[in-house]
Amino acid sequence: MAKQELLDKIISDAEERAKEIVAEAEGKAASAVAAAEEERAALLDNARKIASTAAPETIRRRKAMAELEGRKLVLAEKQALIGEAYQKALLAVKKSDKYEALLVKMILSVAEDGDTVVFAASDAKLDHQKILAEAMKQGKIKLTEDKEKGSFAGGIVLRGKDCDKNLSLEVEIENLRSEEDVCAKALF
Repeated sequence: MAKQELLDKIISDAEERAKEIVAEAEGKAASAVAAAEEERAALLDNARKIASTAAPETIRRRKAMAELEGRKLVLAEKQALIGEAYQKALLAVKKSDKYEALLVKMILSVAEDGDTVVFAASDAKLDHQKILAEAMKQGKIKLTEDKEKGSFAGGIVLRGKDCDKNLSLEVEIENLRSEEDVCAKALF
């Protein structure tokens, strides 16, 4: 029995020691879980603080971006309206009964003796020879008509010895547009 008692004692001590180890491990685990829970709560609190301070800034930025996009849309619409107004102006100039006189004045403004005048293909119904004759008479210069017609909407191009002068209506209206946008001021 002494052996049995010794074995029982060893088993009893081992079971007791195992219980102590389990209890110690459970204590360490509970302590680690509590520490992790505290850290999680601190991180969550910190994240909420960051979010609460960042939220107004994020909202402000998104609002600013939305306002900018809105202004871009308004600007695009205004530019389209201005473009349309200038296109209507170009057509009105061409339909005017003073259009031929305007072409003569355009020629006289920069023409040099010997220049060749290119008329717009869309101005085929105009009497080009009459316009040239009037310009040559007023300017006391010699001009010739280019047999090729320009692909511009109206106006003329003067081909000279040294350089060409683009007096097409598109260029002239664009020059007016870039100098001061009176149309924009009138419309808006």
